[in-house]
Amino acid sequence: MDTYQLRMNIELVPCTESPTNTPVKQADGSVQITLSEADAMNIDACEQAVLQTLYPTLRDTLAAHFSEVSKKKRVSAARPAH
Repeated sequence: MDTYQLRMNIELVPCTESPTNTPVKQADGSVQITLSEADAMNIDACEQAVLQTLYPTLRDTLAAHFSEVSKKKRVSAARPAH
C-alpha cells in the first residue's frame, strides 16, 4: 500500500509589489497573493488570504491525485490474476 505526503508551504515575506485582490498562479506552480501592509498585520485578513489562495490549489491538487488513483485502479483491475 502506498502512503502519501500532503505538503504545503505558506510564507509571509516583505515585498515591494502592489497588493492583489485574487491569487496569482506562478510559473513554478505555486500561487500567491500580495497583501497591503495593513492586511498583513491583521490576523483575519491574513487567514482569509491564506484560505482564498490555498483552496483553488487544494482542489486542483486533489483532482489530479484522484484522477491518477482512478487510472491506477483501472489498470490493476484490467490485469488478469496469476
